[in-house]
Amino acid sequence: MRLAILVLAATPAMAQDTVRAPEYFVTSAMATSTAQIVAVNCGTLSVNPAAMTQSTDATLAALAEDGFTPENLTTRMQDPGDRIAVLQQAFMEKHGLTDGATETTVCAAGRREITEGTEIGALLLEVER
Repeated sequence: MRLAILVLAATPAMAQDTVRAPEYFVTSAMATSTAQIVAVNCGTLSVNPAAMTQSTDATLAALAEDGFTPENLTTRMQDPGDRIAVLQQAFMEKHGLTDGATETTVCAAGRREITEGTEIGALLLEVER
């Protein structure tokens, strides 16, 4: 449910009086979605459910402090999709990921994120096949 709220916020806003999505929301949405994509495409990495819950809870709490509610999130916030895409492109460039990247390359990217202690890396954990 929490992740669904973050995903819904990435859809276009309908109201005219919208505000720019907070930077913490954009980076969190990028990190959570990218960690999930890495985990799906790497058999030795998984999303850390406890870290994902903690990250999502922190983001939702910050949104609440800024006056966003589940009811007004998509109508009050401008679509952050373009900003998220820029961050995801930077991630792909950082790791040399292209369409058709091998599992080995994706796994290496995820492990590097873990080692560097990035927000994405904090959401991943290594697992055995």
